[in-house]
Amino acid sequence: MSRPSGKMLGAALLSLCLLSSLTGCLQTTQTSQPSPNRSQSQITHHTTPPQENQIFSLPNLSWMSSSDGEGFYLPGRNLLEYYDPETQTRIPLCSQSGCSHSGESCEAWLAADCQGFVVYDNSWYVLTTEAGSHAVLWKIDLDTHQRTKLCDMAPKADQQRYYFSSGYVSHGYAYLHLRHQLTWKQQLVEEPSLIRVNLANGSVETLVENVTVTFLGAGTERVLLAIETFAVTPLSEKEYLNQHPDGNYYAYLQTQLAENGSGGVELREYTPDMSSYQVLTKGNVWVSTSLSQCRYGDYTLYAVDDTLYVYNLSTGESRQVAEESVLTNFWFIDGQIIYLVRNKEFFARYTDVMVSTTHTLENESNQQGVVFSSHGECQNYVFGLYDGEECLMTKDDFFAERYENVIPIP
Repeated sequence: MSRPSGKMLGAALLSLCLLSSLTGCLQTTQTSQPSPNRSQSQITHHTTPPQENQIFSLPNLSWMSSSDGEGFYLPGRNLLEYYDPETQTRIPLCSQSGCSHSGESCEAWLAADCQGFVVYDNSWYVLTTEAGSHAVLWKIDLDTHQRTKLCDMAPKADQQRYYFSSGYVSHGYAYLHLRHQLTWKQQLVEEPSLIRVNLANGSVETLVENVTVTFLGAGTERVLLAIETFAVTPLSEKEYLNQHPDGNYYAYLQTQLAENGSGGVELREYTPDMSSYQVLTKGNVWVSTSLSQCRYGDYTLYAVDDTLYVYNLSTGESRQVAEESVLTNFWFIDGQIIYLVRNKEFFARYTDVMVSTTHTLENESNQQGVVFSSHGECQNYVFGLYDGEECLMTKDDFFAERYENVIPIP
């Protein structure tokens, strides 16, 4: 879980780019000193993860909180299953007696090939690729099980295809990373863009095209994006195509990056209609590889070199969480910010979003990495890996480091 290097910021890995020096209206608050006494931890609120700024979960890989917070949803390629931590049972989320769970008549049916799933405002939202080339967003009403095709991104020519690589839902919209795959000069090219889909009516807006972008979160008053910039200002798409009518603009931009290097990544705070923005910071900033857990409602995390910040999408305020010599990763559990530090030794620490008190976890348990690697949560449980095996822990046990109480998953 090492921090990404500067070279990785210029690559096509959408999940690993972000920024540097704090400017603009960012307000920062210094963190308190970490407490060496783990017994001081008092985590008692047991929250259900909020629905805003949720990531679309990958099929067969994700454990996400059920709507009521009591258990976990497990999306597969075709069906949605439910895992009950109390009884340790896993079943398709279908109440129909005798159902074969093999088609749209099944209440648990997601798609013929689900590629992303999230539950939001009493509906399921499913990302699929239809006919091998169409990127489609479906809405499934939880009460009626009616399926509605919200958007269909279709190629305009043969030998091309669209697909969604990831996405998020927040405040009535889906923010989706769309990839346009085509062959140009006998090479496979994937042109990236970020689109926004209105979940009420299916209308689509293209927000950013042809550059690496990371979605950090959206509130009601602002949208936070990280956009890669160029060391040398490239031609606009219109200018380039005027000079090279048969050219590929994305391939040109990638060549510009390879030859001239990246100018850093801008953290941009957009207005809700995306008509204007201000740059909050630019440079060597990065986000966690734990993308499914680094946004929590209207809070989002990012790092500037080895300094970690939590940003409030409701207010536009940024607080400094920690400044360490080697910060390696960070994420949320139960509204707490967990972050990993590797100085001469390895530390795992946590604090709340107000950065009021900081505690140390696992300081004496394992000097090479976290003992329990978390990958999801519901109201009372954390899902993750312990000794390389999938298991659960209650949140009480997790914060008290009672690893002897892990619950293996068959």
